Amino acid sequence: DDRCVLPDECPCHHNGQLYYTNDTITKDCNTCVCKERHWHCTQTICAGVCVATGDPHYVTFDGRCYSFLGDCQYVLARENSGLFSVTAENVPCGSTGVTCTKSVTLSLGNTVIHLLRGKAVTVNGMPVTLPKSYSGSGLTLERVGIFVALSSRLGITLLWDGGMRVYVRLAPHLRGQVGGLCGNFDGDTENDFATRQGIVESTPDLFGNSWKVSPSCPDVENQDLRDPCALNPHRMTWARKRCAVLTQELFSRCHTEVSFQQFYDWCVFDACG
Repeated sequence: DDRCVLPDECPCHHNGQLYYTNDTITKDCNTCVCKERHWHCTQTICAGVCVATGDPHYVTFDGRCYSFLGDCQYVLARENSGLFSVTAENVPCGSTGVTCTKSVTLSLGNTVIHLLRGKAVTVNGMPVTLPKSYSGSGLTLERVGIFVALSSRLGITLLWDGGMRVYVRLAPHLRGQVGGLCGNFDGDTENDFATRQGIVESTPDLFGNSWKVSPSCPDVENQDLRDPCALNPHRMTWARKRCAVLTQELFSRCHTEVSFQQFYDWCVFDACG
């Protein structure tokens, strides 16, 4: 087609695709409209989601990815004035020194909800049957598929599959008001490694050590030396083959939306362990 196109009629671009005037896409909780070859997006502040998964790996509320192989109980997210806190206890698993999540605890004022791997949910030490709600604290506990879901009117939701995946979701009004291994939820990935003392560290080790609950736990040092693929090089080929499905046709439609390389690397890391 040799027809000339006015500059204002040129398409917008997103993840390798072309979009034309008045086409829309959704970015997080905002809607973007293509006009005059530029995206015009609503400015709604979105909720934040932190993920702790695997042996263990983290994606902060602001999207920073890292691994931290601590063997202790750590603060995942804590509201700065003490309204709530989420902690996770990691214990050694496998033979290479990697750790896995044993339990997750949500504290809301005087209410403590404890989720122990493979065990019942307890509230203030007493087993409870789900679903369960507490009108005084605005707390709801229920099962959602394979997950135990805890939600509070304070703006926090916690999901745990009882094994290797923990999700913490914060409402927009908590933006910039938290700290922990999940970061500070201020929209800036560069300062996510802020310690309990407010110092922004350069490595996951220094950052993670500051958020341990018990000072008596040993600090993590030189965790790169505990890379299971370096310790078990004979498993590398098998691990790569096992995880290659993430890079293949089955997930190809997701590749433009999700940066799969990080998840592939984590998969290989875990498979070597």
